Amino acid sequence: MASLGGDARYVLGRLAWAVAVVWVVLTATYLVLAVLPDTRRVFFAEVEMGLGAVLDADGGPLDQYLAWMHAFLTVDWGCSLYYDTSVVSLYATRLPVTLTYLVPGVLVSLAVGLGVGTYAAVEPGSRLDRALSVVSYVGLAVPAFLLAELAFAYHPTVLGWVRVYDPELGLLHAQNLTRLALPAGIVALSLTAVQIRHVKGVTADRLDDPFVKTARSKGAGRLRVARHVFRNTWPTLVSTVLGEALGLLVLTTIVVEGVLDVPGAAVAVFNGFGAGDPMLSFTAVFGMVALGVLGSLLRDVVRLAVDPRVT
Repeated sequence: MASLGGDARYVLGRLAWAVAVVWVVLTATYLVLAVLPDTRRVFFAEVEMGLGAVLDADGGPLDQYLAWMHAFLTVDWGCSLYYDTSVVSLYATRLPVTLTYLVPGVLVSLAVGLGVGTYAAVEPGSRLDRALSVVSYVGLAVPAFLLAELAFAYHPTVLGWVRVYDPELGLLHAQNLTRLALPAGIVALSLTAVQIRHVKGVTADRLDDPFVKTARSKGAGRLRVARHVFRNTWPTLVSTVLGEALGLLVLTTIVVEGVLDVPGAAVAVFNGFGAGDPMLSFTAVFGMVALGVLGSLLRDVVRLAVDPRVT
C-alpha cells in the first residue's frame, strides 16, 4: 500500500507540474498582450472576437484576466485574420489532414526504428544492421525539405500515381489518401533515422549484460535475445520518441506540407506566423507547449510503470 501511495503521489505531482506549466504559459501570454498599445488591443477586439475581445472588455485587469482564461478554456479562440475564419473551424478542417499522414508515418517508424532496429542491433555487423545503418545515415544526412523537393520535382514522371490533394473529394477519398502517402513516407524516414541511432546506442550498452549472455548460452536465437533486450530498453527508447522526436515532427510536417502543397494544420500555422495572425499563432504555440508537457508527463508515467524506483 505504501508503494501504491508513493506512486500515486508521484503521478499527482507530475500532473500538478503539467497544470502549473500550462497556467504559466497562458498567464504570460495574457500579460504580453495586455501591455500592448491601446490601438493594437482595440484592433484585436474588433476583428478577433473570442480571446482578442477580452483585451478590450469592461472591468479591471483581474476581470480581463479571468475573461481570458474563460475564453480559452471554453474554446472561444476568435478568428484567424489570414484565413478569415474561426480558429477552431480552421483546426477542425486542417488537423485531420495532418494526422492522416502523420500517424501512419509515426507507426511505421516505431515498427522499423524500435522493433526492427532492436532485432538488427543484437547482431552488430549483420546485413540487416548494415541496411538500417544506411537508412539512418540517409535520413539524418538528407534534410526533410530536400526529400520533399525531390519528390515534388520527380513525382509527375517517376511517381505519376501521386495526384494533387483535392479537399472537395473528402479526406478518405482514394486520390487524397494516395497523395498523403508521400508525406507519410518522408515522416517515417526522418523519424526512423533518429530512432535507429538511439536503438543502436542503447542496445549496444546492454549486449554484455548477464541476462543476454545467459540467453545466448542457452542457445537463444536473435529474435529471443532481441525480445529480452527490448523489454529492458523500451522505456528509454519511448522517452526519446516522446521527447526529442517532437521537435523533429513539428519541423517535418511544416516542410512537407509547404513543399508538397498539403492543406494541413502545420502549413496553416506557418502561414499564420508569417502573416502575423495573433490568435492562430498563439493557439499554435500553446498547442506545441501542451504537446511537450504531455510528452514529458507520459514519459514519466512510462518510467514509473516499468521502474517504481523513480518515485
